[in-house]
Amino acid sequence: MSKPIFKRILLALIAVVTGSWLLMSCITYKDINYLQQPNPDVIRYKDSVRFEDYKLQPGDRLSIVVHSLNEETNKLFQGSENMDGSSGGGSASDLFTYRVDENGDLLFPYVGKVKAMDKTLRDVKDELESRTKNQFGNCYVRVTLANAFFSVIGEGGNGRYPLIKEKLNIFEALAISGDLNSLANRKQIKILRQTQSGTVVKTFDVRSKDIMHTQFYYIQPNDVIYVQKLPSHFFGVTSWSSLLGTVSTTISLLLLGISISKYF
Repeated sequence: MSKPIFKRILLALIAVVTGSWLLMSCITYKDINYLQQPNPDVIRYKDSVRFEDYKLQPGDRLSIVVHSLNEETNKLFQGSENMDGSSGGGSASDLFTYRVDENGDLLFPYVGKVKAMDKTLRDVKDELESRTKNQFGNCYVRVTLANAFFSVIGEGGNGRYPLIKEKLNIFEALAISGDLNSLANRKQIKILRQTQSGTVVKTFDVRSKDIMHTQFYYIQPNDVIYVQKLPSHFFGVTSWSSLLGTVSTTISLLLLGISISKYF
């Protein structure tokens, strides 16, 4: 092999290694670490927002169970034929669930309509206990949200998961979905959230430690967490193994091209 050809091959290899290294070095700990102190690259959020109880909306389904020391009262509620609060009855999966209708009302057996829209679960519980007490004596009412789910799509996985507790934070939600991969854009996590005025999109930097004091920290029912890919990673070289794979593949292609050119 002549010196000019060898020199060209050497320069090509150096260019490949350098380019691959630059691609890999685009991802740093600043891109992927959580709970970072705010700085020019990590957003600072004001400590002004606290956790707020979820406000019920039309379409929500509530699981409601009434307990009393009076066995007849227990049988009356727990043996009701109208399990889902509608005229058609309910299946086993809808046992003791009641839907908030389009007017924001909840139809509960032997009690009637209860205004549920814009109310918290505690508000509905207190209202039901007050109204059942007037008719049946002291009763304990347990009210939970039956459709408490959140979804994750994009670089954080794809799935729909149950909201296992009332105060589920963003880090717990991402852990449930399998956490974010190295190509996830943590600077611009998006949450699609249902409100009274429609679906809104909230964008935030999950790397910031200040996120614990914002509206983004706690997940609400029906939230959709959308995680985009970092825009700068076309080849996706993020580790030494992928770097070596890229380099070896490129070298093989260069040698193949040289062999073909020498043959012809």
